Amino acid sequence: MSSNHDHQHANPADYGWRQRAAPNAESRVEYYERGGVKMDYYPTTGTGKTQMFRRHLSGQDFSRVLDNPRAHTG
Repeated sequence: MSSNHDHQHANPADYGWRQRAAPNAESRVEYYERGGVKMDYYPTTGTGKTQMFRRHLSGQDFSRVLDNPRAHTG
């Protein structure tokens, strides 16, 4: 599988996340999973969804979420 990952943000694979499905070409969402936690990420808008929904994640915020999906940002 290949990701449309925005290189301004961290690569989820570097944090142990594995891509669980091919990116959706229409919505541009990328699907990841790590340790039973699923994450949907929209690199074009910086929006991520794990147990919590976050909008406009900066590169640093996205890295914190990759490291700890329950991290509060902002």
